[in-house]
Amino acid sequence: MFQRDYILRMIEMMGDLARRVAELMEQLEYLHLLDKESRLNCGMPLRALEELSEASLMEMLAPEPLLYASEILYLRGREPNIQWDERDRILLKSLRLLASLTEESILCELRASRLKECKAAVLPLLTTDDLLQCARFFSEAGCFDEMEDALFQGLERIADPAQAMATAEEGRRLLLAAAQAPRETLAYCRMTEQELLEAAGELLRQAENTGA
Repeated sequence: MFQRDYILRMIEMMGDLARRVAELMEQLEYLHLLDKESRLNCGMPLRALEELSEASLMEMLAPEPLLYASEILYLRGREPNIQWDERDRILLKSLRLLASLTEESILCELRASRLKECKAAVLPLLTTDDLLQCARFFSEAGCFDEMEDALFQGLERIADPAQAMATAEEGRRLLLAAAQAPRETLAYCRMTEQELLEAAGELLRQAENTGA
């Protein structure tokens, strides 16, 4: 498991990389720096990060290089000259890699804002599974407002009643668990216990009406 100070140092290093690439005007220099960082921190060239599937990268990389891979892909997706469709594909991959790190609760807390940014950028492309994974990440982070949004957005994408009910049941468990969080945590994400309990019930009601 990551330690908070270690994650903060990693984030600081990634922030330094973001500042360095932002200063580069030439596309080749930008890509060269990202490729160098990819080889150093992920053990593979940038092209491999772009071309390998999310599942392959998750299987090949440990949590630390997986976090770097997500960040490097995020910066690749923000490259000024990238085509829009390629940008969306890259940012979607970055989101999926980051969202997979739900077992690292400290990391979830510290990187929830990045996941929120990526989610907003590619929301039309996200599947129900993507949004459920985002909800799990936000749950670990204590960002219950973002978790609630992801759950309802995921349910909206489902037409099959059985799948909708299974999704709602998992979402309900997350919402009920969130309702037991300390008041300080709930206040931080502008939620109350009652709101979370009501959301759990509404999620089930919407699932019951799927396909009606």
